[in-house]
Amino acid sequence: MNRTDAYLRHHYWTDTQLANACGLTLEQLDALLAEDLVPAPSYVVSADGTLHSAAFGEFPQTGATPGRYFHPGTVAWVTRAQEARAQGGAEAARATLEQRFRHGFAAALAGLDRELARLPDSFDDHGTPIAAGLDTRTAGAWDAFRQGIFGLCVADPATEQAIATKEILQEALTTLRERHLRDAPGADIDRTAALALIQRYARAAMPFSPLEYPRSSRKRLVEDFAADLHTGAVPG
Repeated sequence: MNRTDAYLRHHYWTDTQLANACGLTLEQLDALLAEDLVPAPSYVVSADGTLHSAAFGEFPQTGATPGRYFHPGTVAWVTRAQEARAQGGAEAARATLEQRFRHGFAAALAGLDRELARLPDSFDDHGTPIAAGLDTRTAGAWDAFRQGIFGLCVADPATEQAIATKEILQEALTTLRERHLRDAPGADIDRTAALALIQRYARAAMPFSPLEYPRSSRKRLVEDFAADLHTGAVPG
């Protein structure tokens, strides 16, 4: 077993494992996927070992075991999908699920705007929502959710709150690191607070597979940024 295969087996479930955990047959799970009611697999490995990552695209002939791989947190979304599907047809269920996700994501963003980092595109100085900006954020999150991207990068993608927290931590750290790169070493940066934010992000994000890690936000914002802050250096 190679490192990529070991990563998938440790952190993800195959489609059969997910179906069993949800009390479904594989055919029933496939129907929910075909109707676009649950997130797509975060990873798909083809017969020749080529891995398709929902976030990073294709990696040829990885040697990983063929199959579709889902984060275990997907169970929560399958449960929601089953409930919505039981109340009406697939089209009505998709609309219900999207509305519920985007509402929950917007509510999470409102709290994060106050507690973690200002989101001036989505909330004014008094915390009042800015409709256009908030709509853009929630629509983008819904699209990424459907593609299986959050199952790849969020440690616990079972709630809108957890997903939004990881996304805003990443956004805040990216802004902080860009300022660090642009300015003199350590200028106007509270290193203790920055390192605490990095650790919080590290808990919120997945480790990423060995193939993806060099290009990942975790490499950039946890390993690299923390090293820069400890040494006081500005990376070239």
